[in-house]
Amino acid sequence: MKNTLSIIALRLLSACAGTKNETVISPYSPGNAGYSALVYGLPQTRLYFEVEIVKTYVKKGPYAEFAARMLGIQDAPLKDSESWQIASIRIFDKQEVDNRQLYALSFIDYPSNLDRLLRFTKEGILMDLSTDHVLINSRHTGSNSGDIHFMNAVVKSTVVEKVDTVYKTVLTDTAFVKIPLLQRKITGKSVEEQAREMAEQIFDLRKGRLNIITGNIDHSIDGHAMKQVLEAFDTQEEQLLSLFNGVKVESRFVHTYSALPENTGVTPLFWFSEKNGIVSQNTAGAKEVWYRTGEVQIPPQNKPSQASNIVYYRIPQIVEISAGIDKNVIISKMKDIYQFGHIVSFPLLAPKK
Repeated sequence: MKNTLSIIALRLLSACAGTKNETVISPYSPGNAGYSALVYGLPQTRLYFEVEIVKTYVKKGPYAEFAARMLGIQDAPLKDSESWQIASIRIFDKQEVDNRQLYALSFIDYPSNLDRLLRFTKEGILMDLSTDHVLINSRHTGSNSGDIHFMNAVVKSTVVEKVDTVYKTVLTDTAFVKIPLLQRKITGKSVEEQAREMAEQIFDLRKGRLNIITGNIDHSIDGHAMKQVLEAFDTQEEQLLSLFNGVKVESRFVHTYSALPENTGVTPLFWFSEKNGIVSQNTAGAKEVWYRTGEVQIPPQNKPSQASNIVYYRIPQIVEISAGIDKNVIISKMKDIYQFGHIVSFPLLAPKK
């Protein structure tokens, strides 16, 4: 019974004592408590949807065009890209006072069993209510796309010496003769030449790793040292490979939305785009992120009339709450929804003097 009577105390009013040794309950309005009175409200359920959104940023490598030809990497990205997806949705609930269902319980003597029947908040005051399905919290983890840096590629030399053969025509005693001459020029390495050198370093690393694993080296390496050397090889190879297949960075955003169910059916939370994340409804390609309240019979929420020696409380209904995007359901939970419940009463007898 204590769990069912999730009734929230608001404040204790004091007035002149009456003449009858009984409790009187009535819908609360200022000035309607003739005795000492306890003003309380029936509970309602507020839902919280914690949505985790992942932003994936891919930056192409400077040598992406040569990944397939030099390393056999077939799916290296050839341009920078950004994409968003909803990773998960979690549903929480919290009971709060329904300020549309406030009651004044008037009495001469405080009922001795009242504390065992009702569950009060520590503050004993009416809690503020938020607007329906609005963003109430947001946090971000991960790197920004501007923080992406490629390793400093170590090229043996940034220039290359090229030797061209040119011919000089010389007049001899009998005829004109072309004499070959070697002409040397120093030029900067092309992007393709730099890429080839990086690819050669990758193959050298793989060959060196294989030699260490198979023992094809001049000196032995113990187990711990071998582990560290191999890890260093792996790290360097991964950095070199990123010059060809790019770098992928994920950032995670957690947004929490509040919703107060009033009716069954689907209610939108926000709009989402795989290209831009959270957007407005009229954005091209935007999809609706929603929550759905399962079908139940919701009783009328009229306030009962004044009565003696009873307390009103509310029995919640168990309702399926689901959330998803577009036509896809991501999560479904069964929740106690108090505002969909029936208002009933039980006897409360004040002790006699």
